[in-house]
Amino acid sequence: MANPKDILVITTSSTDGIKIKKYLKPVSAHIVAGTNLFSDFLGGLTDVFGGRSQSYQKQLTSLYNEAIERIKIAAYELGANCIVGLSIDMDEISGKGKSMFMLTAIGTAVILEKETIEKNPLPNLAEKFENVGVDRINILRNKKNIIQKANSEDLVLNDDVWSFITANQVDEVFPYLLKKYSKAIAIDEINSGSSANFNKQLISYIDCLPDNIKLDLLYNGIQTEKNEQLSLKLAEILDELNLFDFNRVMQLLKSDNFQTQKIGLRISKFDKPFYNKEDIIDLKAIKEFVQKAFGERGIRTIKKQLLSSKEKEVWTCECTKANNDIGSNCDNCFKDIYGFKATDVKPVDICNLIEQKIELIAEYVK
Repeated sequence: MANPKDILVITTSSTDGIKIKKYLKPVSAHIVAGTNLFSDFLGGLTDVFGGRSQSYQKQLTSLYNEAIERIKIAAYELGANCIVGLSIDMDEISGKGKSMFMLTAIGTAVILEKETIEKNPLPNLAEKFENVGVDRINILRNKKNIIQKANSEDLVLNDDVWSFITANQVDEVFPYLLKKYSKAIAIDEINSGSSANFNKQLISYIDCLPDNIKLDLLYNGIQTEKNEQLSLKLAEILDELNLFDFNRVMQLLKSDNFQTQKIGLRISKFDKPFYNKEDIIDLKAIKEFVQKAFGERGIRTIKKQLLSSKEKEVWTCECTKANNDIGSNCDNCFKDIYGFKATDVKPVDICNLIEQKIELIAEYVK
């Protein structure tokens, strides 16, 4: 199981046509929320239609979804690929004039046989329906309108738009978002309040996308983006969301572009949500590659010292500047003989961090 989100969750005690190979143990997830979470509901019921509050229903749905995601993580840590008998209960906890809601999800973590899964594939969630509700039609209409405006660069990114593209996983607008982000960097607004808010909204948007799509967008963006500052910002998002991916990092490290290689080097120290034995092998492979791939980019030469028969080793930087001290950075471009500035992440540092991470993982995985 590559990701906790891939774990199948069902409310029945058995899977139709798929054999359970092994029952592991019960798993649970608990969420406690204060009543202020439903302030719009308790404060006046301003959005009640037909006896129901839309905001209240959305908050409850969000809590249920979060409970399911957490119980998936608990099952993933046990090595399960399915949870059977899922049950979710909500209780109210009161005391000293205050009350809170507690949502509890309980199920049994199991391992399904891969052979029977292949013979009985899970339903395709993208399949068409016999009937479609007006809500789906309106969402699709709004989605197409937003994509059209983004393609023509007329889309205004207000809170409503951010909320919609995030909730409905509109990945088609990502190139437009990058253009807006790049402009903010170009005019040096990245540390202003508006740009900080943009960065926060962008991270939330990306985090809600399916894993394969978010990985494609971020890693491909780093590999193709010519704006180095923007590439570094995309790398920071990878770090924020723990989106380290071995194969994609290796692609960056093997790039013909040295700046892309350096960003790949930086990402090599990032984390995944979970680790197993295969990750130890992958991390060792990255360490070995880094040790071999980042050689000297400057040229060493021998120079005779004035008024002396002794010779001194000097070097010429990629920028063609001659430098007297091998261990110093270039006086012109401030890079060392390996092509790194003082503020860059160095290969030796990455190798040390990877070795430390391997030791820590090895203490836990069996």
